[in-house]
Amino acid sequence: MSVQLLFGAARAVAGTWSDANCSGTSYTISTWKRSQAKSYAQQGNYEGYEWGGGCYDLNDPDDTRGAPDSGGEGADCSGSTFKSWALRSTFGASGVTYHPHERNVHGPYSTGDFYSSCSTCPFNASSSKSYSATTYMDAFVYRQGGGGHIGVIYLEGSGGTDLIVEAKSDDPGTRIAWTDYRGRSAYKAIARRSWTPECYPRCT
Repeated sequence: MSVQLLFGAARAVAGTWSDANCSGTSYTISTWKRSQAKSYAQQGNYEGYEWGGGCYDLNDPDDTRGAPDSGGEGADCSGSTFKSWALRSTFGASGVTYHPHERNVHGPYSTGDFYSSCSTCPFNASSSKSYSATTYMDAFVYRQGGGGHIGVIYLEGSGGTDLIVEAKSDDPGTRIAWTDYRGRSAYKAIARRSWTPECYPRCT
């Protein structure tokens, strides 16, 4: 018995932050508005970043700052977008799935998938990056070689800048900040398909 307890304790110590702190279950919902997505994304501000991750505890500081790629707190940029947009966990599937912040799920999409969307993907490229062609909770994405980044428009600005909500990097983590992705040639605008209208359920 003591040996089993010893090994059990060793496993607990060796576990990652996400093993100890992440839980929750994703579930299908029928509607998802831009305003709901904005409120959801805002809650990640000041939280952590973890490449391949997807779990926040919503206590504002990054609980695992300085410990990159170790099963720590936070999503990466594509995982944050996946959860904010309430996308399905099946690649290319339409519909809406709510993923609690404490659920450690990244989703099937990389920045490459967002940049070059498949024909059935629940997002596609916008007609342009002009302010008239985008709105809040659309995104800017780039992909070059093996790297890329995606950030979601929290509030449109002017002069090529916007307030972007993004899982940026291990430092500064997940943030909302003024950024000039709209003005950078490497980035293009993309949008989630099939948002629920803001007027729902009282649209006329």
